[in-house]
Parts: sequence; C-alpha cells; structure tokens
Amino acid sequence: MFNAHQITVSFGGETLFDEISFRLGKGDRVGLIGKNGAGKSTLLRLMAQENAPTSGTFALEKNCKIGYLPQDLDFENGRSVLEEAYLAFEEIKKIEARQEAIHQIMEQTQDYESQEYYDILDELNDLSTRYEMIGGYHYQALTEKILLGLGFSMDDLDAPTDTFSGGWRMRIELAKLLLKDNDILLLDEPTNHLDAESIEWLEQHLQ
Repeated sequence: MFNAHQITVSFGGETLFDEISFRLGKGDRVGLIGKNGAGKSTLLRLMAQENAPTSGTFALEKNCKIGYLPQDLDFENGRSVLEEAYLAFEEIKKIEARQEAIHQIMEQTQDYESQEYYDILDELNDLSTRYEMIGGYHYQALTEKILLGLGFSMDDLDAPTDTFSGGWRMRIELAKLLLKDNDILLLDEPTNHLDAESIEWLEQHLQ
C-alpha cells in the first residue's frame, strides 16, 4: 500500500534520516518508538505528504487514502461536536445541500410537463441513489457511535467545540478520521488525551 524509498531528511546541515526505506502492507500495525526529537512527528508529516523529504520518494497505491492526526489541531469556532464530526462526510453533505436546493426549485415549479422539470427529477433520482450508496442514511448513527466510543456523552454532541479542551478536540478530529474510512491512519501520540476506556474502545475498533 505504501512504500518509502531511500528517504533522507536534513535540517541545517544535520541529517535526521539517512536513506531509510520501508513498506506498509494492508493490515499492518506499526508503532514508532524513539526519544523526543528523534523525528517521529517529522516522519509522520512526511508520510502524510504535508512535508517533502530532502531526497527519496514515497509511493502510494492507487486510490489509497491517508488520514493524519497531528499533535496540534486548529478548529473553527461556532460548530457543535456533531457538526464538526459531520465534516468527515463531505460528499454526503454536498448531496444533502443539492437535494434541499432541488426541493425548493420543485416547490416553485408550475410547469410539471417541462423538460427542465423532468431533468430535475432525473438529477434528484441520481442523487438519491448515490446518497444511499455512500451511506447517507446511516452516517448520523455511525457518527454518534464513534463519538460515544471516544468518551463523549449524548449531551456533549450539541455543545460548541470551543467549550472543550484541546484533548477533547483531538478526540473529535480522531473521530473524523475514523469516519472517513481511510486506508492508512497516521496517529501522532493519539493516546495522550484518551482514558483507559477510550483506548480500549479504539483498539477494538481498529481490529
């Protein structure tokens, strides 16, 4: 799924990685172990393609999706926990917005025999088919399940994200990564802000 070939990273004349190579296959679970400053976070950023190596190449299998959870997160204020988590479903939310727009157009339409009206019906039918195919009728329940598994209560789900600490916001971002169904997950010290129960749930979820 993922290949690193002779990766070298240098900063200010010092070499952090010197022509390292490795491969990740489907189902692999790999932990990075090293002292502070050893380059664990740097390697994850490279693998997530957020930074480029000094030399060497990364090769990713076609259509393979990578999800990356950094240690530092930025959130826009104003969204609830659920609304933030729903951002994982970009295509579903776009379809919902278009469906709503079409329904408004249909409410204002008076000529039900026009080609324009039939075209709108065809588009709505295509959208409904796609919506069902990508889990549009199940994503809300799945989102709640993931958030509850990570320690949120039902009352928390409608609360603004800016009322939570950085650790809890990290859990929201982790939930989004899990909901996106990525092929590869790169998690930078995700258990720093998880309690024992949430860690156990995460381990079971990733099995």
